[in-house]
Amino acid sequence: MAPRLFATGAVLCALMACTTPPGPAPQEQVGASPMRQALGSAPPGVASNVWQDVRTFYERRADEPLWTREPDLAQAVAAVDVLQQAPEHGLATADYLNDDLARALTPEIQSDGESPANDAQELARLDVRLTSALLALGHDVALGRTKPETIDPRWKSRRTPPDFVGTLSEAVRVGALGTWLNAVRPVHPEYAALQKALTTLWAQEGSRRAGDRARRLAINLERWRWMPNDLGERHILVNVPAFHLVVREQGRTALEMRVVVGKDGSETPIFSSRMASIVFSPYWNVPDNIGEGEVIPAAASDPDYLFRNEIEVLRPGKSGNAVIDGDAVNWSDAKAVKPLLFRQKPGPVNALGHVKFLFPNPYDVYLHDTPSEGLFAREGRAFSHGCVRLEHPVALAKYLLRNRPEWTDEKIAAAMDQATEQPVPLPERVPVHIVYFTAWPRAGGGVDTWPDVYGHDARQAAVTQGRQAPAASSTVKTSAAPTAPAPAKKPATAKKPATAKKPATPKPAATAKKPARKPAKK
Repeated sequence: MAPRLFATGAVLCALMACTTPPGPAPQEQVGASPMRQALGSAPPGVASNVWQDVRTFYERRADEPLWTREPDLAQAVAAVDVLQQAPEHGLATADYLNDDLARALTPEIQSDGESPANDAQELARLDVRLTSALLALGHDVALGRTKPETIDPRWKSRRTPPDFVGTLSEAVRVGALGTWLNAVRPVHPEYAALQKALTTLWAQEGSRRAGDRARRLAINLERWRWMPNDLGERHILVNVPAFHLVVREQGRTALEMRVVVGKDGSETPIFSSRMASIVFSPYWNVPDNIGEGEVIPAAASDPDYLFRNEIEVLRPGKSGNAVIDGDAVNWSDAKAVKPLLFRQKPGPVNALGHVKFLFPNPYDVYLHDTPSEGLFAREGRAFSHGCVRLEHPVALAKYLLRNRPEWTDEKIAAAMDQATEQPVPLPERVPVHIVYFTAWPRAGGGVDTWPDVYGHDARQAAVTQGRQAPAASSTVKTSAAPTAPAPAKKPATAKKPATAKKPATPKPAATAKKPARKPAKK
């Protein structure tokens, strides 16, 4: 464990001597009680939300001091001991028990006994400073010392703040100040397991040898502070660095699989939502940036590109989007093609595969099947435009529809191989959490780690240390999508049929595997 500082009542008396005196009291505070004067302005470096809690704490105490009211300052010693618990949570004691307090840990205060009023003011200031330090540490343990937006503007904190004043007051009342941080820390067992791993690492290796391993654990502890308090009794969790999805029920794994996530420049965003519906045999509505950057150039260079990949061309109008003949489009006329939209019909070459899973979010990110099954055999699987591709989409569909007896395995297989898409609303919206953890505790002990695929660890470490964070590798995107099919020449003998053919029916396997695929036409 990281070493703690030693403090005694005499040492804490010294804290009063080195407390930075505040500026002149406002005129209206002249004659006010020492505590009222101490609460007149926040100590340096105390955040506004922490200071509001400090003032509320003393309002509930009718401005009575707490830590300095006993001659031996026993409560103040207990408060300092809590501050020295910071390393157990991956934080630094010096950020709360700061330099001038640390310098006061040796000499005893010399008092001439002639200034009782000044002594009372110093005691009040010390009381407020200790409360401010405790509540600052509590805020950081509970909600994080950094903000996720500094790592990626799309990444938002999702935890409901605990009652800092209420829990601190209660801990003091029942004599349990030493365990107060446990009342405000994240409630998830993974946090406690990582905290235990960090404490063990400190004890076995010491602060110097622990080095990068300790920093990685601290970074991942911080990310649990941004997670919702309640993940859901049943929920889906996608861990981007692990390229892994798990469905959990009451803490137990019900289903898991490999996934493909966003590539460099199209990173999958980190957020939480709720699964709203399944769409069988989906259309793929091609995003504008992919249509302009990939589909239009491919159609211009390869006359059979749209037919071979079953992509329809739509022209927006007052009455809606109308499907038009791609052969009639002058693809070299930039003005004519700019307003066009594209969608890929359901079928075996569809970029979304046979099914997609929708959960509302501002990024147009969803889970979906894929015809590119070979990617799941790779160790690193960051290849998509931001959406999450599933290794076993049939298994997830069966799981989500398991309480609807009409959705038999045969009906699911048929729905995944039809010419029109079929949305199926889910009566129970299952929470979905897309997360970014590069360290995860194993059930039997130990910690699994993965590479920092998006560089979020490096940016977070820089922000925590007050350095300029490395630039993100991508621009922030508002939508995610699969990759458009690559252009390729079709053999001259191939003929375009008068009507589009329906793809061959995929045959479901006995286990929860994907339907067999029909190769794309060459």
